[in-house]
Amino acid sequence: MAGGAHAGSERTDARVPLPVRPGGLIRMLAVWLLAVAAAAVGLRLADAVPRVALGVPRGVVRARDVVQLERETGRRMPVPAYFPDTIQWPPSEARMHVGGSAALWCRQRTGGGIALIVATAPTDRRDIAAAVLPASVELQREETTLGGHPAVVSRVRDEEGAVWQQVLWRTPGQIILVRYRGTLDELLKIAGSVHE
Repeated sequence: MAGGAHAGSERTDARVPLPVRPGGLIRMLAVWLLAVAAAAVGLRLADAVPRVALGVPRGVVRARDVVQLERETGRRMPVPAYFPDTIQWPPSEARMHVGGSAALWCRQRTGGGIALIVATAPTDRRDIAAAVLPASVELQREETTLGGHPAVVSRVRDEEGAVWQQVLWRTPGQIILVRYRGTLDELLKIAGSVHE
């Protein structure tokens, strides 16, 4: 009898798949979609944490100094030879974009905010990536020349309402932008002293 009981239990252990009910399939699909959506949101948040913590836009990383910026971009940064006395050197920030753009941000000596930005991009790009520059709105623009190169001089307003002067030009090796929180005359002195 023990043998017969044992044989009977083996038959009951063999499981027959139960038919799937339509409500169960829908519930299983809903749980799967919820898990995928939660994973996508989690990855998005994990991607945003470093950018928020460092205060830089997507695709932008900070460099330690001008030397690292030049090494990483493969280009010499267009550093001006002339700086107004009000500008602090070395730059307080150096930014690189995955597309090849780079920028140096210089503060006012008096401990104020950013007052000078020198940015560059490779000539195969249409423009300097906006992500390496503070957000701004162009108020006025005029075409001119700078050092024999066609240039565009603009007045822009930043997010805080401050007005900046900027000049943008192309050389055979790179696109250069100098943005200055000061007078147009000083901007043109700074830009005219840039070693291309």
